[in-house]
Amino acid sequence: MVAEQPPVTPIMVPTTPPLGIPTPTPLPTAMPAPTVTVTPTATPAPTPTPAPTPTPAPQPTAIPAPTPRPEPTVEPTATAEPTPEPTPEPETTPNTGGAGTPPTSQVVVQTGFVIFGYAGDVAVRVPAALVELVGFHEASHPGAQSISLVVADLPSMLLSSRGRGTPARSAADIVVPPGEPLRAPITGTVVAARRYVLYCEYQDSLVYIEPDGRPGWQVRLFHVQGELPLVGARVIAGETVVASGGANPLPFESQIDEFTAEPSWPHTHLEVVDTNVPDDRPPGGGC
Repeated sequence: MVAEQPPVTPIMVPTTPPLGIPTPTPLPTAMPAPTVTVTPTATPAPTPTPAPTPTPAPQPTAIPAPTPRPEPTVEPTATAEPTPEPTPEPETTPNTGGAGTPPTSQVVVQTGFVIFGYAGDVAVRVPAALVELVGFHEASHPGAQSISLVVADLPSMLLSSRGRGTPARSAADIVVPPGEPLRAPITGTVVAARRYVLYCEYQDSLVYIEPDGRPGWQVRLFHVQGELPLVGARVIAGETVVASGGANPLPFESQIDEFTAEPSWPHTHLEVVDTNVPDDRPPGGGC
């Protein structure tokens, strides 16, 4: 006996829609290349190149003979005188009046108070810082010593004789600028410094200095002015002022003024005297 089958209850199962099968897309069919119909082109026949035309050879051209030119007529030209080149003007020396004449203006030499001469073994210094001219002449005192000049650059001259019988260079007139202080020409002791009367008429001053180591000798300065040293004072050559006012301007023309510029500057008279020599001159010469 067959057992009875139980009844089957249908179960609903979700149905999945069937997958659609894609319809294949047909591949594009290549278009056949267009057929090009070539139309034959007629090639033109080459144009024949014309033969070159021969160029006739140039015929030589006759060159006419040059026409002779007439020779130029040259007029005689006067020869010009050569123009002389200008002669340079000679350089003028404004302070010189020419040979044998006084200078036109004062020219001074800076001395530095150097030794300008010797009287025996006594060295004498220039008493002024500035000097225009030194004129040597004969002194009056018979014991005056000859002064030998040793400075070549110092302007100097020998004045004409005065007939005194003393050496021609036993006195020196030293022309200096006005007011130029005078210093001692020698180292020693002042033995005289005073006023006196020159030529019995003119006021003047003098300074006498006895050099060291030369007793009885005197270096004398005349024609000085200003403050003078005291008698017995010791002075140093080229340093001590012995006439603060410089040379004394004299109110008359001196011999040396003929050789100096105008207006003439004053001068101081310098001499070196050995007083051991007797002074035999008549009294009253210097007043």
